[in-house]
Amino acid sequence: MRDQRRPHPRTRPAHASRPAPARAGSTARAPRPTRRPARRRRRPVAPLVVAGVVAACVIGAIAWGVTSLVGALSGGGARPATDGRPVVSDAAASGPGEIVIGVNGDEDTYVLVGEDYLEAGAHAAEPTDGVLNDKIEASGEVDTSKAGDYEVTYRVSDSAGHTAEATRTVHVVDEMPTMDGGVPILMYHYVYSADNPPESLDGNYLLDTKLEEQLAYLVENDFYFPSYPELQAFLQGTHSLPAKSVVLTFDDAEQGFLDVGIPILEKYQVPATSFVICSDENAAQKVVDYRSPYVSFQSHSFGLHQAGGTVGHGGLISALTKDEIVEDLEHAQQVVGATEAFAYPFGDVTADGQQAVREAGILCAFTTQNSWAHVGDDVTALPRVRISAEYELAGFVSLVSG
Repeated sequence: MRDQRRPHPRTRPAHASRPAPARAGSTARAPRPTRRPARRRRRPVAPLVVAGVVAACVIGAIAWGVTSLVGALSGGGARPATDGRPVVSDAAASGPGEIVIGVNGDEDTYVLVGEDYLEAGAHAAEPTDGVLNDKIEASGEVDTSKAGDYEVTYRVSDSAGHTAEATRTVHVVDEMPTMDGGVPILMYHYVYSADNPPESLDGNYLLDTKLEEQLAYLVENDFYFPSYPELQAFLQGTHSLPAKSVVLTFDDAEQGFLDVGIPILEKYQVPATSFVICSDENAAQKVVDYRSPYVSFQSHSFGLHQAGGTVGHGGLISALTKDEIVEDLEHAQQVVGATEAFAYPFGDVTADGQQAVREAGILCAFTTQNSWAHVGDDVTALPRVRISAEYELAGFVSLVSG
């Protein structure tokens, strides 16, 4: 378990400078007429860059400590409050602290002129306060009647006064190539490295070098990673998705994925979902300890990931009433602090389960049926494309290309 995660390059203090957002009525860059505008290319995070960031943090920490010591010796330390609690000065609480925040879906969001901008929000967590999703505030305006680039900023503060933010760039375009009728939602499970293989290997265990090869392909070929509001609206026929869209999901929040998979996602800056079995003893701690700008932790149920039913693979869901399933889903949502997505344990689906998904406010729920999701599919029981360990890159390319 990680005791302390370094600040991610995309987590920055609220006062950090950035370009002013384009607003309605302001001058905006004209979109290219026949293809999606060029995106900010994701580049793997180089080891030297990481080393530089760590060195800067160490130097900054030393400087802060010296400043604090001088302040204390001169009487400028923390002042006691009237109730005896120390008052943390603005200087001590500046910056993001250990908050990690990231946008949900692609940080470069594309919308056709005249279609709705679908706000997907962000996710954040911090070691002391835990999940901060419900404390995130969004600001910024997007005018989809006019082509241009707009910014939406997400800001969150912890109880110590640290503030962090993330920014989504929304590209409103006159034209772009779009997905035609369907989209691949990838279903991964476990990730491992060659120097630490599991005792028993099967198709669910993906070697880290294969995952890296697949993510590199997606990034180099400019794939788009839609949010769950975008995915839901696309499948309901009310929203367009850019061509080469794909959704990545990882079931079970298994330790290999946490230790090996997440750093690879961060290296390539590819957003993904981790479905957490929320009855696991350390489920809530996983969400905090492995917080990442590129991983949204969602529900794999609380107590449904066990045998006891008579449908499909025999998961417990078919032995429960609709109300019991709703109770389970809401319990799990409290653990992960999110409601956007859900993966049915063992892929077992019932009518009561689907109704429970609706009542729990879940946007998209996923089975283990192996296919692309298509416009018109029921968003409470969506298929996914299984990614198996034996697939070579050519097979992966075929799966995501249709």
